[in-house]
Amino acid sequence: MAIFNGSDLILKVQAASGAATEFKLMHSQNVSLSYNVDTIDITNKDSSGNRTLLGGTKSFSLSADGLMDFVSDGTTTDFDELFTSSRNRTPVTFTFTFAPSGTPAGYDYTGSGFITSLEISGGTEDAPTYSVSIEGSGDIVQAAV
Repeated sequence: MAIFNGSDLILKVQAASGAATEFKLMHSQNVSLSYNVDTIDITNKDSSGNRTLLGGTKSFSLSADGLMDFVSDGTTTDFDELFTSSRNRTPVTFTFTFAPSGTPAGYDYTGSGFITSLEISGGTEDAPTYSVSIEGSGDIVQAAV
């Protein structure tokens, strides 16, 4: 069983329209990638009482959260860029990198999608945070790095 540091999972987003590169999400703390395959039930009278399935539509989504900062340093994708893409209903491109330290290779998962949820929150005497959800559109591509 391979065990690695969760800090080696990085989500980069190219949110700004016409931007030349993807940047890590500002001060991210948690990132996730979810990949799903719907199923089509083709059970019939010849199935001997067993459920029979076909693979159907594939889908994926990403989510992240982190510490909110209202001043961009120019080397990360900030909340304002995410908000602008969401408000304009323009797709974002992303790379989700899995690159464990000390191992010979990892993987990049690249694709595009739409921001479906964006939130800023903060409690009394607590650090403000943001969260973002992205629903994939089209295919997601895996490549060794």
